[in-house]
Amino acid sequence: MVGCAVKCRAEDLASGALSHLGIRLTAGGLEIADPEIPPVNRGKFSGANANGLEIVRKDLPKENRTRSVESPNWGGYGTHTVDFHYERYPREFIAPRELTISASCGNVKPGLATYIIAFRVDEVLDAGRKGFKEKLFENLNLLQENVGACGVEPAEMPIAEYAKSLHVSWDILPPGSREETLARLFRGRSPSQQERDVAGERHDFFTSLRPQQLVFGMNGLRRYFGALLESDLVVFENIQYGNAVYVLFEKWEELSKKSRLELLSGKYEQELVRVPHVTRRSWRSRS
Repeated sequence: MVGCAVKCRAEDLASGALSHLGIRLTAGGLEIADPEIPPVNRGKFSGANANGLEIVRKDLPKENRTRSVESPNWGGYGTHTVDFHYERYPREFIAPRELTISASCGNVKPGLATYIIAFRVDEVLDAGRKGFKEKLFENLNLLQENVGACGVEPAEMPIAEYAKSLHVSWDILPPGSREETLARLFRGRSPSQQERDVAGERHDFFTSLRPQQLVFGMNGLRRYFGALLESDLVVFENIQYGNAVYVLFEKWEELSKKSRLELLSGKYEQELVRVPHVTRRSWRSRS
């Protein structure tokens, strides 16, 4: 299912930032209405979800069409019908999916500075079914238009568990063999060959730095792997989706509990370095 957790400021909620989804902050606390179809004015995907979509089929021959209008008679007495003949490409109508967005918050009491709200698009997607990628793309954009964030979670995971994806829980263990490390990193599931190759490559690089300990992180479906070089120096990355290595200094465990968007906000630029994977050699030398 397409879903994510978002940390929302109380002042934003009070000003109606999520009122289009029936979420309001009042004197009595946070109020969350039943799931609603997002309004059409939120964006292209919200409009198509509510009203459907008309596609102009320019790949097909044009059709003969007639449009009729009522025109006044000469002299001003009565009207008569005038037909206009023209050609146009056929139209295909895609019916609206009318998906709703559910929301959940673990603490709705008044007076909080921030509220962690979990959202999901109410449709279970099957990767083995025809049209999966198209629906996934639409659902991700639907959530992005209405929440400003998006993600993917297992269908069986309760929505209340989404909040855990905002933080990383770390295991700090001594270096082991390559196979032991990969088994620990992917415990609970079988990785693809590409994931094993990437993880093995990172393992070789991190161990070449002679770390004191290796770090393993879990954040929902995301898995983090890195090296503790000193008590105030950690290098790590997201194995599944990472396109950069993060270097954290003091208070690295506290920083790692923040979301990726928070880390990239600019508030912590003195406390971390992000090294993009431009090429295989360049990012290692820069690290």
